[in-house]
Amino acid sequence: MLDSAIEKAIHQQINNELQAWYTYLAMVAFFEGLHLNGFATFMEHQAREEQIHAHRLFRYLLDRGGQVELQAIPAPDFELRSVADAFRLAVESEKRNTRAIYELYELARSKNDYATIAALQWFLDEQVEEEKLMTEALGLVEFAGEDKSALLTLNSQFGNRKPPQVSEG
Repeated sequence: MLDSAIEKAIHQQINNELQAWYTYLAMVAFFEGLHLNGFATFMEHQAREEQIHAHRLFRYLLDRGGQVELQAIPAPDFELRSVADAFRLAVESEKRNTRAIYELYELARSKNDYATIAALQWFLDEQVEEEKLMTEALGLVEFAGEDKSALLTLNSQFGNRKPPQVSEG
C-alpha cells in the first residue's frame, strides 16, 4: 500500500505532466498560427510524451492500489512572441518537471518506498533526455536568430524528426 504522502505527490506529478502537455499544445497552436508546421509537429510529439508520462504514473498508482484523484489542469499562462520564446519556455518547463520528480524521488527515499524509487528511475533518465533535447533545440534556434532562412530550414528539419519512442509501461 502506498504511503498517503507519496500518493498525493504522485497525483501532483500526474498534474505536472498534464500541465506540460497543455504547454506543448499551446506551442503547437502558436507554431501553426505562424505556419511553421515543422516546429508544430515537433511540439506535438513532445505533448504526446507528456501524456504518456502522466499515463505511466496513473497506471503506477493503480497498480500499487492507490486512489486516483485527477486535478484540474490550469490553462497555459504565457505569451510567445518568437520561436526562441517557445523553446526557452520548453527548457524551463522540462527543468521544472525534473525538479518535481527529484522531490518525489526524495520523498520516496525518505519513506523507504523502494518500488516507487525504482519506478521513478525511468523518469529521472527520461528527464535527462528531455532537457538535453530541448536545450540543443534552443541552441539551434538561438544560433539562427532572426535569420528567416535558417529558421525555415530548422522548421523543416524539426518537422522531419520521427516521434520519440516512449514505452508506456
